[in-house]
Amino acid sequence: MKTLCFALLIPLLAGCKTHLEPASYSPDYQRLTGADGRVELLPAECLKPAAEDEFDSDEDFVPLLPPGCANNLTLLQMVEQRGDLFQGRATGPTMAAPVGRAAQVYIDGYDREELRRRHDEQQSRADKQEKQ
Repeated sequence: MKTLCFALLIPLLAGCKTHLEPASYSPDYQRLTGADGRVELLPAECLKPAAEDEFDSDEDFVPLLPPGCANNLTLLQMVEQRGDLFQGRATGPTMAAPVGRAAQVYIDGYDREELRRRHDEQQSRADKQEKQ
């Protein structure tokens, strides 16, 4: 009996998908002119029909956005300049000093400048006390 169950289990597991294919969708945007003359950007993927019910779950199915539409809409909201969606800009130099200081504080557990300031304050207090 165990052998039969094991023999049936192997073909079932062999049919399982171990990874999903990468989603492929268009990164393009289209310019649409509204009735008021304003030009709006809309992802090309959002112009496609909504996803269909592949599993025949008629009662609970809610039509979803086409693949890639939500991602492109989110990117459209996050971008600093809309023109970057069509042609990117060259990046400038990175600001290494703040990152380096933050890493040093994280590694050392304190900020060297703060430590130096505290030391100077303590030294000035000690000097004042000696003069009195």
